[in-house]
Amino acid sequence: MAPRGGRSELTRLSVVVPAYNAARGLRTCLRSLDSQALAPGDSYDVVVVDDGSTDETGAVVNDASWRVPIHYLHLPRTESSGRSRARNTGIRAATGDVIVMVDADEIAPPGFLAQHARLHRLRHDLVVIGPRHHLSGQVVDSGDLAGALADDPAALVVKRDTRDAVLGVLSHNLNNLATSWHHMFSCNASVRREHLLDVGGFDEDFTGWGLEDSELGYRLHRKGLAFAYVPEAVVYHQHRQAIDARMHGEWLRNLTHFVAKHPEPEVAAQWVIEPSVNPAANQSSWVECALRLEFAVRALHGRLPGERYKLIEVDEGNRDDVVACLERHAADTNLLIVDHLADPELCALVQTAATRHEVLYFQRPNPAELDRILAIWPIAPAAAEPVAAERGA
Repeated sequence: MAPRGGRSELTRLSVVVPAYNAARGLRTCLRSLDSQALAPGDSYDVVVVDDGSTDETGAVVNDASWRVPIHYLHLPRTESSGRSRARNTGIRAATGDVIVMVDADEIAPPGFLAQHARLHRLRHDLVVIGPRHHLSGQVVDSGDLAGALADDPAALVVKRDTRDAVLGVLSHNLNNLATSWHHMFSCNASVRREHLLDVGGFDEDFTGWGLEDSELGYRLHRKGLAFAYVPEAVVYHQHRQAIDARMHGEWLRNLTHFVAKHPEPEVAAQWVIEPSVNPAANQSSWVECALRLEFAVRALHGRLPGERYKLIEVDEGNRDDVVACLERHAADTNLLIVDHLADPELCALVQTAATRHEVLYFQRPNPAELDRILAIWPIAPAAAEPVAAERGA
C-alpha cells in the first residue's frame, strides 16, 4: 500500500517524555529508549521536559553515557505546571517529523519505536496508539529488568492494557470505533508534529490526572486523522497504578472542562465511564463502561445494528491475496475479516484503509469466540466467498 499524504520516507522521530520528580523510574525509561533498533535511514532523539523537579531528575538526564541524543528542558514549577504544558513544551522543541509520547515511568522494548515508524509509513494522517501493560514494583526492583523483559515480557505483566479487551469485543480495528479518539492515551501514542501543532497541542487548562489526551484525540479526530492500535508497539509501566480519590476528583474536573469545551452529545456520553474511575463506586469495570460509551456514540451517529458484512477468513493459503485486494474490498462493502494468522501487516493495513465502509477485524478467535462473532455481526449470504477464489483479480 502506497503511503498517503505525499511522503514515502520517515526521517526522524522525537520521543517526548514529561518528568516530575521521576529520577528513579526515568533512568530505566531512558535506558530502554537508548537501545532502540530502527530501520535503515530512520533516526530518533529524546526530549525530556522536567516540570520543576526537586530530585535528581536532571542529573539522570545529563548522564554522559547515553548514546541517543537527549535534550533536557527544565521548567520552573508554577500553578500552571502539569503534563499538558510539559508535553507542549517538548513538542514545540522537538525536531522530529513524528512525536512519540511516553511517560517517565515506562519501559520500551527495543522494537518499540520501529513499530510506530512502520505505521506512519502507511498513512500520513494517522494517530498511532500502542498498549501499556503494567509490571509489579518487585519486578522493577529486581535489578535485571532488561534481561527479564528480553526473555519473556508477558510473564512479568500483572495487568494488561484494558483496551485490548474492548477491541477483542468490538474489533481490533480501532479506526472503526466511533470512540477511537477516547482511546488515545499519551502514555503510548505518536502523531506527526505538524498535526499536533495545527490543532494547538494539548489543552493546558486540563490539570491533574485524566482526559487531556483523549481531548487532544478528539480534536485530531475532528481534523480527519485516522487511528490505529498496534499491539506490537507495547510499553511496560514500571508499577501497577491504582486510581485514588484525588485522581477521581481531577478526572471529574477535567471531564467537566472537556464537555464545556465541546458541547456535543458524544463528548458528554463519556460520563458513563465515571463509575469505573470512582474508587468509592466499585460497580463497573472500565471495559464495561467503555463498551457502553461506544454503543451510545454509535447510536448518536445512527450506526444501528442491521448492516451485513462480507466475511473473509485469512490463513496461509489466501493471506497474500487478502493483502493485495484489501483496499478494493474495503471500498466496495462492509467487511468482517477473521485473521487466523494474527498478521501484523494485515492488522496495520486494515486500520489504515481509506474507506467509508465498516471493516471489522478479529485476530485468532477460538471456535467459541468465532461463533460469537458470527452471531453478532450478520454475514451477507452471497458474500461469504473465499478471497482465494479471486486470485488474479
